[in-house]
Amino acid sequence: YVDPIARDSLAELAVPVLLQELDPHSVYIPASEFAATNEPLTGTFDGIGVMFNMLTDTVQITNVISGGPSAAAGIVAGDRIITVDDSTIAGVKMDQDKVVGMLRGTRGSTVKLGILRSPATDLLPVTVTRGAIPIKSLEAAFIVPGNPEVGYVKFGRFAATTYSEVLAALMQLREQGARKVILDLRGNGGGYLDQAIYIANEFLPKGRKIVYTEGYASPRADQDADGRGQFQDIGLAVVIDENSASASEIVAGAIQDNDRGVIVGRRSFGKGLVQEQI
Repeated sequence: YVDPIARDSLAELAVPVLLQELDPHSVYIPASEFAATNEPLTGTFDGIGVMFNMLTDTVQITNVISGGPSAAAGIVAGDRIITVDDSTIAGVKMDQDKVVGMLRGTRGSTVKLGILRSPATDLLPVTVTRGAIPIKSLEAAFIVPGNPEVGYVKFGRFAATTYSEVLAALMQLREQGARKVILDLRGNGGGYLDQAIYIANEFLPKGRKIVYTEGYASPRADQDADGRGQFQDIGLAVVIDENSASASEIVAGAIQDNDRGVIVGRRSFGKGLVQEQI
């Protein structure tokens, strides 16, 4: 052809189409989206550590993550962010994703915010040094009211820190007197395979099958319980629904197949596929 061909652009168009012809779960992730795609699973992202909404076209902070950069800078829930690095973001109908992009950045970098804090009418200048913000998997862990022997644990994903979070919660519940546990996996779409294996291992006796994987070009690999689980004798019920998928189904399936506990809820998603990034 007479003009240069943008090979990268051609690949960006062709590869997604090719992957659509494989299975329902294989996708192409552009380099620009790679970090954001992994973010919920890696357990941290770099930012200022706030949660906010934009219901009135103004960023209103609803929660400040304890121990995060914004908390250290003195920002509190209820503050409104009017400017970011001298750019006005309030009242200009800015897209929320763009706001997030302005607030996030490289760990150690700084961002200058103009904060409006009621009842003041002048902007309060605050400089925040971005840092690592943990993404927690654990959504709830408590003793069931009215039944001091039953603990309840719910987590929304199988991320890099999920096992350690769940293990800590289980140990705390046992210290509070729990002899039975409800493990709530409703809406949990999965995540890292190893985290599912670690969690199932806590409940199963040595030698019991947790899961095995096998592919057309991959030999069978079996994962059995090693007998070091700390909750092999605790009563167990696992709650699932139609959105419990992948790693959630590994845990629930291992408990069910080994008659280790009771499975309650709806029929799960039915993924049955282990993916890896290439």
